[in-house]
Amino acid sequence: MISIMGVRSRSLRALARYFMLLAIGVLGACGGDGRDTPTAIAPQSGFLTLRVTDAPVDDAAEVIVVFTGIELQRGPASTINIDFDTPRSIDLLQFRDGRTANLIEGSPVLPGEYEWLRLKISAEQNLQSGSRIRLRDGRQFPLFIPSGSESGLKLSRRFTVAQGGVTRLIIDFDLRKSIVAPPGLSPNWILRPSLRLIDELQVGSLSGTLDIATLAAAQQTGVSACKSGIYVFSGGAAVPDDMDGDPTDGTDPIVYQSLTSTVPGAPINFTIPFLEAGDYTIAFTCQFDVDADPTRSEYDPTTAKQPGATVSMRFAAKTARITPGATTRIDAP
Repeated sequence: MISIMGVRSRSLRALARYFMLLAIGVLGACGGDGRDTPTAIAPQSGFLTLRVTDAPVDDAAEVIVVFTGIELQRGPASTINIDFDTPRSIDLLQFRDGRTANLIEGSPVLPGEYEWLRLKISAEQNLQSGSRIRLRDGRQFPLFIPSGSESGLKLSRRFTVAQGGVTRLIIDFDLRKSIVAPPGLSPNWILRPSLRLIDELQVGSLSGTLDIATLAAAQQTGVSACKSGIYVFSGGAAVPDDMDGDPTDGTDPIVYQSLTSTVPGAPINFTIPFLEAGDYTIAFTCQFDVDADPTRSEYDPTTAKQPGATVSMRFAAKTARITPGATTRIDAP
């Protein structure tokens, strides 16, 4: 009897220790600063690492976004909040060309399918200590997200956290698409981020060389007048369009950016990181300034030239297939 009771006592102690570890795992997933270490968590948990990166933006010296936490939706009635002890101010311009900044690293969360992720951000009107932009001429403006204090920035995309595994996600901010200075809101600028949520295991990159002289000749533009840029569209048969937010005249690019060289007319090497596996249309133009200048008319690929528009954009397009963990190379045109 003494032996049997001893076995039962040890079993109860082991069971109690198991539930204590499981409770620690759940509590760690619902709060803290995102820096919990996996060694203290029960093996029934999964772990989440979340990084942020940025595509280039024109005329800005700093774009600081202040993150206060993250909300995860695991199911209709299961929400996990990871609130930072102190806000994290990240200058997104420091994390381009494949560089990333960690928001959370190895944070324990419940395993399973997640429906969406929300970034909690301090971005209020007239708040100089919150999210903000500083231009190259030294002027600084608050970045204001309409309803951002209440709703944050939601990324409605499913992802999976495996039991005992680490899920690594990247949020790509495309600030060129995101920042506007609307009249009537001075001194505030609006931040309407264009975001992509990417699984690190499913991405590759694109690299190559653009021959400016050949592109300029093909698009009937002098080398010195060629304002070159690259556009990346989802699918291998996309019709190249500018970034205008209008799906009726063509698909907007996933990524678009200028390509410049310190030596006029010299070939330009480029790299586009964090592209999910799949087929893409890659387009090059000498009229990138048409798209980059908001005061000029939008390009419409369905017409030769819009009434009152500036010169129509021309594109030299190629196709590329991105595979996970690899770099696909194309040279243009």
